[in-house]
Amino acid sequence: MTRTKKPFDYILKRNGARVPFATDKITHAVFRASVAVGEPNWNRAHALTASVVAHLAKKHTRGTIPSVEEVQDLVERILIDNGLAKIAKAYILYRQHRSQLRKEKAQILNKDENDIDDVDKRFDVNALRVLAARYLKKDEAGIKETPKELFTRVAVHATLPSLLYDAKIFRKKGKSPEGYKPEEFEPQKNEGKFFIGPYPLNQFHLEALKRVFDRFAVAGQIKVRWSRFLKLLKQGYFGRYGDEVQRYYSLMVSRKFMPNTPAIANFGNFLGMGSACFVLGVEDNIGDIMDKLKAASTIFKSGGGVGYNFSHLRPEGDFVKTTGGVASGPLSFMSMFDNMTDVIKQGGIRRGANMGIMNSNHPDILKFIKAKEGNKALRNFNISVLILDDFWKYFEKREPYPLINPRTGKAVAAIDPHQLFESVAYQAWESAEPGVIFADHVNRYNPFLEHLGPIETTNPCGEVLLYPYESCNLGSVNVWAFVERHNGGKPRVDWKGMEEAIRTATKFLDNVVDINLYPLPEIETMTLSTRKIGLGVMGVGDLLYDLELSYDSKPGLAFMERLIEFVNYHSKIASIELAKERGPMPNHKQSFYKEGKLPFAGAYEKKGQHFDWTAVAHGVKKYGARNGFTTVIAPTGSISMIAGCSSGIEPVYSLVFEKNVTVGSFYYVDPVFEERMHKEGLMDDALLKDVSAHSGSVQALSYIPQRLKRVFVTAHDIVPKDHIRALAAFQKWTDSSISKTNNFPASATVDDVKEAYMLAYKLGCKDVTVFRDGSITNQVLVTPGEKKVEKERKTKEKKESEFVPLRDEKAKGLAIYKKESSYTSAISSLDLSPAPDIPPSESDDDAFIDPSGAVKCKLCSI
Repeated sequence: MTRTKKPFDYILKRNGARVPFATDKITHAVFRASVAVGEPNWNRAHALTASVVAHLAKKHTRGTIPSVEEVQDLVERILIDNGLAKIAKAYILYRQHRSQLRKEKAQILNKDENDIDDVDKRFDVNALRVLAARYLKKDEAGIKETPKELFTRVAVHATLPSLLYDAKIFRKKGKSPEGYKPEEFEPQKNEGKFFIGPYPLNQFHLEALKRVFDRFAVAGQIKVRWSRFLKLLKQGYFGRYGDEVQRYYSLMVSRKFMPNTPAIANFGNFLGMGSACFVLGVEDNIGDIMDKLKAASTIFKSGGGVGYNFSHLRPEGDFVKTTGGVASGPLSFMSMFDNMTDVIKQGGIRRGANMGIMNSNHPDILKFIKAKEGNKALRNFNISVLILDDFWKYFEKREPYPLINPRTGKAVAAIDPHQLFESVAYQAWESAEPGVIFADHVNRYNPFLEHLGPIETTNPCGEVLLYPYESCNLGSVNVWAFVERHNGGKPRVDWKGMEEAIRTATKFLDNVVDINLYPLPEIETMTLSTRKIGLGVMGVGDLLYDLELSYDSKPGLAFMERLIEFVNYHSKIASIELAKERGPMPNHKQSFYKEGKLPFAGAYEKKGQHFDWTAVAHGVKKYGARNGFTTVIAPTGSISMIAGCSSGIEPVYSLVFEKNVTVGSFYYVDPVFEERMHKEGLMDDALLKDVSAHSGSVQALSYIPQRLKRVFVTAHDIVPKDHIRALAAFQKWTDSSISKTNNFPASATVDDVKEAYMLAYKLGCKDVTVFRDGSITNQVLVTPGEKKVEKERKTKEKKESEFVPLRDEKAKGLAIYKKESSYTSAISSLDLSPAPDIPPSESDDDAFIDPSGAVKCKLCSI
């Protein structure tokens, strides 16, 4: 079908600005209104648009320009004239909602209502609240930056390394710099004097550019002096890199990709650090422990989180030669790190987070397993047991498992391995921790195993496998954003668009490795040597709904596996291209990439491959690997709220749930579910009440067709084994690891947990955590059926909780309905969430509550 011809090119916005006139916007608005009343008809929407345009053409014959309000009034009149009163009513409600949204957004952003721009419009109210509370620049008077300005400063910052890799500037093979002496430069005095195309560089951009220039120059990789570089910059030589800035900017404002929180907050800003994940090694002496405590506090200040393996510390009660006394043990030092974390506020963004790990053969392992019993201690820690390779030999033979004193390397005790495994499972059942990490799976595809030894530590959320002093910067592609609906037809995936986004995001993350202002020189050196990046996905639950694929079905699992293979493949191709252009990572020759090996299981299982992985292996062998890892799947907290999609690879938590606020009761509704119910003619207040009463699920509703029940499964509709199977499907094609909550009903047993652990191990997962509903005393996300339990522990939660979780985490991207209303929302994509009933400063996710309801990671708003 051809588009309606436009009689004029522009339309007047409410603030008087002229913008291009897009007839498609009219068509989509009318179509969505028709969907809202259960009468979807794309051809009719297109015909009504043609009528609207024809009327405008008659009126504006002398070159005048219509206004937005004029066009919208005309749409209403033509709908009514054509006997479409129900659709007209929905369209009128849509206008009212849009007007209310403009007011809410203006209030959040401290703007005049008429100054709401196109970028503000792209983000829902929840997203803008998060941006305003945590990311937009502020001064004493409040917000002083718009979302458009934020994403511009981030995009500019991420582009800066590309200037230094320009052929006129960069020398791939460094040579002796002959005593390079940095030239003096004052960034603050030069703010706004230099541009990349149309984009001015602020003082923080210039500081970062000079810092990286000097680093390259010291390595002998720069062909010109700083003064010459500035002259080229002044003359506009680097103007073409403005296109790269625009690509990064467009990815973010279109919500197709978001970097992790530190990059959004710090790039083009004071702190300058874009990495979220760090690991520090803790050695068995008080000096090193104190050094690591200080290092961790520095990392927290910049917005990162830290993982540690405490297994090198001698056990409690062990001999201390220097004093003749006895050691207090690893748990006492973990408490010290925990207390330090409590008092360090991360750059005004969030509190710190830690991952504490202990090897399965440490003499204090049983004390460690129970360290978070009842979630009363180590509140700034996630904890995990690293199950060593030899554990399974003893487990299978039912032989006593030796516990080794790390100070002496000798066995000091033994334990029944089944008892140890039972203890881990019981504690996870009781309080959702510890998680388990499978050391053999972690290191089976570790590129640096031969050179650097086994990895024994992860970041706070468990998905990034790192060596001491390594860091990793993350970002996630919103796969739901690539759903296309041509002419109101069946949704389909824009694979070409996703490929372009993956390749662009890979370069973005590689640039972050260079431009980072690292908190410690040791971290800078180690990170630059392995150049690990972590591209992941979010919006998977939403995408499956749109494609009518059940999360726990064979077709759903097959699609998820193919999806992550697609992401991994194109990130690898992009990384090889970067290696050709910029050179491989410094540790390439110390990795297995030089042999043409790849760091994920799928590369070695020819059956089921959809891409030429042999060619990829040849590519990394011939040209080198630019990045030690390219794929990591993070939980995504704040960034999925900004993008308006479901978190990470999680299924949707609840289709409908009720929230009581001071102005009344509201229903939050999943947008894809809402739209589908409208099309089916099932959307009404009775449906919302029924779904809410059944814990956000439709499985028990007799009037919902089985074909819809199969699609709209929620986290608690999925049996634990299928959560594990989904985890394994993604792990097969992921370099590092995955953060996912594996949900269990409250009725689950310890044996159920053990079975899930064994299945995860059998399927090749690298680590796993479980969450039994109700096992955490300060669980915030609850379905309606759990309200009684929630009420009973409300007073206790107030006293005990050290964290203030993000409100409405499970409501991101959801439509909202007033409970008493007899008429539901016209447009499924609207977000009419009420203002939060806590101050914005308390909205920071000091404890990230993921859509499973588990306090899974106190950091991962990445």
